[in-house]
Amino acid sequence: MIGWLSGVVVARDPAQGVVVINVGGVGYEVRVSMQTLAAVGDLDELCTLWIHTYAREDALTLFGFASPAEKRLFLLLLGVPKVGPKHALAALGGFPFAELVEHLRQGREDQLQKIPGVGKKTAEQILLSLGDKVGELVMAGEDVPGAAIRAPRQDGGSAMQDEAKTVLVGLGWRIKEVEAALARAVAAGWSDDAGALDDLVRRTLAHLMDR
Repeated sequence: MIGWLSGVVVARDPAQGVVVINVGGVGYEVRVSMQTLAAVGDLDELCTLWIHTYAREDALTLFGFASPAEKRLFLLLLGVPKVGPKHALAALGGFPFAELVEHLRQGREDQLQKIPGVGKKTAEQILLSLGDKVGELVMAGEDVPGAAIRAPRQDGGSAMQDEAKTVLVGLGWRIKEVEAALARAVAAGWSDDAGALDDLVRRTLAHLMDR
């Protein structure tokens, strides 16, 4: 079983959602979401992806993810009746990871229906099946491997604020958006002495969703 792959990008096909990675002289074709594709480097750059091997009698397909959190959500989506890999990848590519998780947590069926291929019945089934299972994924950006996007440390911010920034950037938010939302959370009264990392992430995420 392949857990993750790390190698050089030799091909990218946005239309098909496919990247090919050269690992030790072997080219692995990996299907990815649009969000992961955006995080993959240019040709000849190093890339690391977490892998799920999808096996059927007539096919063996590798699916790649920028973080373990994205992979876990993909597997949760595969567990939803009538949701296959195509719909699961479309859902992951429809929104930044943190935004998708929040839509799922809040039961925002109308937002899910904006995803290509996800109609009313599919959106209802996803929300019914996943329930509270996605709540833990809000903090899962701490798992992001070395090749994932990391926010650089900025002078003047505390270590905990830097960690919160790393979590949210790893989940797919743009660093400038995160910095602005984090500043708003701190200005609203949050301090290192008054809360924990998960609290700061939730407060910052609330400001991001309120943009």
